[in-house]
Amino acid sequence: MIALVLAFLTGVIYGLKVPLISPLVYLSKFVRKDLFVLLFFVYCIALSYELEISNIYAYSVNMTVIPVAISTILFLDYGLRFDNDLRAEIREKKNYVIVGIALAGLIFKEMFLLGSILALFYNFSDTNPRKSISVVVSVLALVVGLIFLKNLLSIGGGAPTQVVFISAITILTLVPFWRDINKVDLF
Repeated sequence: MIALVLAFLTGVIYGLKVPLISPLVYLSKFVRKDLFVLLFFVYCIALSYELEISNIYAYSVNMTVIPVAISTILFLDYGLRFDNDLRAEIREKKNYVIVGIALAGLIFKEMFLLGSILALFYNFSDTNPRKSISVVVSVLALVVGLIFLKNLLSIGGGAPTQVVFISAITILTLVPFWRDINKVDLF
């Protein structure tokens, strides 16, 4: 449920319209799983058109892109899981802490970033604690790669190159987590 709340709050905090339809995309999961996958794909395309990225090294861009990316990844993971037990999630106190920190993002956007990162670590550490270590290593690899390749990635027209680099690292990071997801036949 945290993923759905974070996806919705992303729209409210950063003034994006697409994340506000995330509850409808999530509800499509209960109609058909492949409908959720299709609508999530459309959701991501619409979100990418709404987000404007000129250079990933700008502080204001990072304060928007990183929480949006984290909440989108969590939203996809939450939508693909079959074992969403809403009652168990409501009983866990850590969820209230994370949502409280994320809600503080209405005042300080940095708090929403912190809440998103905490949600990411807690989400992937629930299934296997070793996976949270791989998340930390992957995020560090991404940050180190972005720091060392700053001159190469920030040349004219560098935004597409930056997006491809970040997407490649993110996909390589997430592949081990989605081994236990049941495959979905599309249509």
